[in-house]
Amino acid sequence: MSHPDSITATFAKRLKEARAMRGLSQRALGALVDKDQSKDKGAVRVNRYEQQVNRADMESAAELAKALDVPVAYLFADDDQLAEVILVFSKLTPTDRMKFLRSLKGST
Repeated sequence: MSHPDSITATFAKRLKEARAMRGLSQRALGALVDKDQSKDKGAVRVNRYEQQVNRADMESAAELAKALDVPVAYLFADDDQLAEVILVFSKLTPTDRMKFLRSLKGST
């Protein structure tokens, strides 16, 4: 089981990576997830997650993942290769997912 601090660090790292992949500033991401708040409040929220000042609850993590177009699992993947697999897998068609899973099962 991972230590809570390492989970927070992993989440912060993946959040930054996903935001960078999408070319979004903290302010822009904050505006996407905090539509009822000011852009500055949303940016502060994102910054606090990335700086590990605050921990996101699961609903907030899901909102961020949706805004960033990544699976929630990506934000918590504690291994870089696993994170990459999660991203690639999420972009596959259902048919290609089944093929991929069959190939994995056949190689073990």
